[in-house]
Amino acid sequence: MGDDPHLIMFRVSGHLGPLALAAFPGMVAGPQGPDTVLTGLLPDRSALFGALAEIETLGLDLLEMRTLVPADLSSDRTGARIELLDALLHGKLFDRWSVREAADCLGLPATGPYAAIAAQAPALGAQALPRIGPKLRSLDIFSVWWQLPELSIGLASVRGGAQWDALLALLSRTATTRIGVSPRFDDLGDTARALRYARIALRGHADPDARVTVFDGSILGSAAVCDPEVTTKLVAPLLDSFTELADEERELLFETFRIWVETDGSLRAAGELLFCHPNTVRYRLHRIEERTGRSLSRPRDLAELCFAFEVHRRLL
Repeated sequence: MGDDPHLIMFRVSGHLGPLALAAFPGMVAGPQGPDTVLTGLLPDRSALFGALAEIETLGLDLLEMRTLVPADLSSDRTGARIELLDALLHGKLFDRWSVREAADCLGLPATGPYAAIAAQAPALGAQALPRIGPKLRSLDIFSVWWQLPELSIGLASVRGGAQWDALLALLSRTATTRIGVSPRFDDLGDTARALRYARIALRGHADPDARVTVFDGSILGSAAVCDPEVTTKLVAPLLDSFTELADEERELLFETFRIWVETDGSLRAAGELLFCHPNTVRYRLHRIEERTGRSLSRPRDLAELCFAFEVHRRLL
């Protein structure tokens, strides 16, 4: 590495807490199995040595270090796009770029709507969606893609409902791993937020049969998957109260609760969807109360149950 900016990836052992992450303010952190991956733009060799010194000071085990290059870029624009990627990831686009300059560098229209995509890499550093750019271009959808250690991330110009549907259909046909997609947005300056939404959608699996998940804006769903390691530990004691049940019986209770919530607490409507009598729905809900020690008539207890079952549905 010379004195030009480079996009660098470190992989260190263990999951880093807030204090450790604060030592790397210019880097994006994400879990990779039992490890943590740090990715960021380092302006020169001095910054690289500084980051390595922080890793040593914190007593972290450095498992891998790699210089990353965005996917499918011509060499004459790679440096500019690396810097722009860093600005987009950190929500600092307008510190150094105008919208038109950024759009021109990315090869995208200067006005939205856009969509952000996060696709889980099949292996560390591997592309999740090979040649996805040309495939989208054949549908008249302009896009730009970057390869991070654990993700392929993309930004696509999606004009109108037909292109939105075509984007989702192509992603669904070509997906071999999970993919999260943000809602459509109009301002390139909102790319960092949209990528967070895409990564939240990637973490959850509200529909286990679908590889592609669009961020639904659910407060409960977003809270459930925002920090999987924390949320699964929080709800474990409550969900453990069902471990003695057979899998089929446990899932029946969970499905009954979910449908009861989705039908606004109507026993009759839930019973119709579950093909059972309202009294059967009432009995199953009472069993949930007995096992968890929570009451569906107490708002705090109900909120905890909703959160626990949402974590189970999306993460477990």
